[in-house]
Amino acid sequence: MDFFENLNFDVVNKKLEGLRASEKSRSNDDPITLQIDCELYDFSLEEKSMTIAFPLIKKELNPNGTMMGGVTCTALDMTYGILVYCLMPEGGVIPPTITLTTNFINPVFYGDTLLVTAKIESWGKRVINMTAVGKSKNTGKTIVTSTSTYVSNLSFAPKISKP
Repeated sequence: MDFFENLNFDVVNKKLEGLRASEKSRSNDDPITLQIDCELYDFSLEEKSMTIAFPLIKKELNPNGTMMGGVTCTALDMTYGILVYCLMPEGGVIPPTITLTTNFINPVFYGDTLLVTAKIESWGKRVINMTAVGKSKNTGKTIVTSTSTYVSNLSFAPKISKP
């Protein structure tokens, strides 16, 4: 059976929950990916995209009362990584980020939720190219745009030497 045949919102959400449980089990200290509150908001296999909702919490705010830029970048990187992870068959490795370009457009304030939608533009043997847009759930304004490149998990495939 083809892996993608049964991939839908509920399956992706269970993969995300499993990933978070695995992260929690590795250490007594929660990694940053568990300290940032998030949940699956939308998923489209056809568009190879997903949206993760990040409700702002007080510890993520800068002195101006808006989401810190570094936390915004973390939300982008998490969304990219979760998208790649959820589109891989079971047992895959989340590949490392090579580049992450971020354009801050508007601030997002406490009490709002940042909706980050990431989309795979191309998935080759060596790299995965993606784009993302973060929007305010309350106002619909664009908060951030981004591009990212990841090492392709296909480059982790075992090499078979010729006799």
